[in-house]
Amino acid sequence: MTTSIRYLRLYLHAPGGGRQPVGYLSQYGDIMRVSFDEAYIADPQRLSVSLSYRGATETQTQAILRAARDERLVRADGHWPVYFQNLLPEGHNRERLARERGCDPEDEFELLAAAGHDLMGALEVETTTHDGDIPDVVRHWHTALGLDVLEPGFVEEPVEDAAALPGAVTKFSAVQEGRRYVVKRHGAAGEYILKLPSTAHPDLVANEYAGYELCAALGLECAHAHVISKADADLPGHVPFDEILAVKRFDRHDGRRIHIEEFAQALNYPPRHKYGRGIQQDYARMLALLNELSTQPAQDTREFLKRFVAFILMGNTDAHLKNWALVYPDGREPHLAPLYDPVCVSAFFGEIGPDVYGINREIDRRLRAFGWGDLEALIASARLLRPAALMRLCRESVKEAQAKWPGILERAPGNVRTSVMERLNGGVALSAA
Repeated sequence: MTTSIRYLRLYLHAPGGGRQPVGYLSQYGDIMRVSFDEAYIADPQRLSVSLSYRGATETQTQAILRAARDERLVRADGHWPVYFQNLLPEGHNRERLARERGCDPEDEFELLAAAGHDLMGALEVETTTHDGDIPDVVRHWHTALGLDVLEPGFVEEPVEDAAALPGAVTKFSAVQEGRRYVVKRHGAAGEYILKLPSTAHPDLVANEYAGYELCAALGLECAHAHVISKADADLPGHVPFDEILAVKRFDRHDGRRIHIEEFAQALNYPPRHKYGRGIQQDYARMLALLNELSTQPAQDTREFLKRFVAFILMGNTDAHLKNWALVYPDGREPHLAPLYDPVCVSAFFGEIGPDVYGINREIDRRLRAFGWGDLEALIASARLLRPAALMRLCRESVKEAQAKWPGILERAPGNVRTSVMERLNGGVALSAA
């Protein structure tokens, strides 16, 4: 094992501007640690990193933040603790970030260091200037396990325009300059996500934009998205597609960073388990969390249930735990973030072999069979108040979709129109009753 330790400074941006140091991220061999500053730990008004770091009481929260062996703060397998794993991209985006950094795609320390200036939410990480000295908080965490840290290791500065955008669809972080969307932004944090189609699904942009239109028609709170021409975007390299989806980031506002976290982070699920343990278990936990901890519990639980109904009707079988999020407008307390990634995945099933999208096909089978009794059981499991009123709300959402969506689907891709109309007309249990 190497005797050097590498570390990064961890910051949180405050809603009113400016950033606050909250801790360090460090690597010693295969050991990856999060070490929070004592001043941050002792502050009962601290800015929130994640609900996964919050206990039932302030005393319990401080114990979590100070813990020496809690897996939420330390791992010995060369991977970041789960919260920070979920900040990193997947698929093509991860490979591109690794190329920009000149590191292995599995080197999570270097990937996070590379994109440290443009992470999801209000977090920022960067190299430190300690003249070769290892900060005491980092040294103490590592020596607590009897590890003899001898010297600090060198860490390069973040790549100027690198960004870590979770997800597997090819995407770029951009700023808007006039009417153009610019990826080479000279180190500025991105304000838009530019999402590209794929050779397998060249209509992906039109599919997702139709999803936004369908959800907006039901009064759901959506991220702001619109279709732009590739001529309006300065992208690195050649792009063989004419249309790009530009999504305004709701974790950016007037140059400020707003903290958010995915439910995968809040519930401590690593990215490889983003599909969770099933609807009844995971969605019940999400609803219960919103009911207990949201600053607007009644509004959020109603919104959550309406989204779930909409996703069933539109064939969005990819509403996993990384595609639901919490936002922290005041930096401390959360509520449900706007809806994003509303893709009609079921539209792709007839165009590809049965061995592709295996997980999504199984989810589709379950969603098609998910009936009103199952929804009632979900509401009861989350212990929500006024279940009868919530059931009426969901039934009304189905009727509203059946009335409004056919007109919208006339301008959607043909495979989306066919898939969603079949579901609206009795193809799923919620529309058949």
